[in-house]
Amino acid sequence: MKILLLILLSMLLDACGGGDAGQPDAHATDDLLALSGTPASSQSGTLCGVEVAASVLLGTVTAVHDGDTLTLSVAGSHYKIRLDSIDAPELAQAFGNSSQVALEHALLGKTVQVAYAKTDKYGRVVGSVFGDSCAYANLDQVATGMAWFYQSYQCELSAAVRSQFARAQASAVAARVGLWSQPAPTAPWVYRNGADPVLPTCASSAAVWPGNPAAVGTSIITPPNSVNPVNGCFKVWVNAYVRSDGIHVNGYWRNSPGCP
Repeated sequence: MKILLLILLSMLLDACGGGDAGQPDAHATDDLLALSGTPASSQSGTLCGVEVAASVLLGTVTAVHDGDTLTLSVAGSHYKIRLDSIDAPELAQAFGNSSQVALEHALLGKTVQVAYAKTDKYGRVVGSVFGDSCAYANLDQVATGMAWFYQSYQCELSAAVRSQFARAQASAVAARVGLWSQPAPTAPWVYRNGADPVLPTCASSAAVWPGNPAAVGTSIITPPNSVNPVNGCFKVWVNAYVRSDGIHVNGYWRNSPGCP
């Protein structure tokens, strides 16, 4: 009964376009670019029969924030996880709440594995999430019309997995399920940024994580990290860098992994 009420509530909110109407929030911009100084990688492995990144976290999902972001508890540490390869509607968009509820119903309180190769500039681990019986949460969100295939990052998938996501989205569109029941759904990246990006051409059939080298030719001053003597947590300074699209990002502090 509780799940049914949550779904009905999310549908009512979706009918209104979400909880907050109006112009997109600049803080909702979701850029999965790796942290400055992250090297490129092509090291992959296999999890649940899917070619994925080699590093794996095993933990319990303690919170689901929207249709593509959750919190994972691993041996007392907490990680913010951003599901790779997908982009769910913002909560203020139609189907934003439904997408969040769908992911919550699938994963909240459950033990999952997260295969990852990078942390984004917000300190989130970006990865593939596998739940009960190897259910591939990222792919399931696309297949049920709860998220878009995020093709801007398609080269971080092998050709076989790219094809899986493309087929899942094509089937959802044809069946007009979820967000595809709308006559002209707005992609979340267009909602945030106002335009479609130029899609990358993948030079390899293997997954490649391009990384993000530190900017060259600038004077880098790194403040010392501040350590909390009580819990060992500390602030990490991320140096200013220039994104691949030419936008300059100022330096900023972020919490060390697993710290609030």
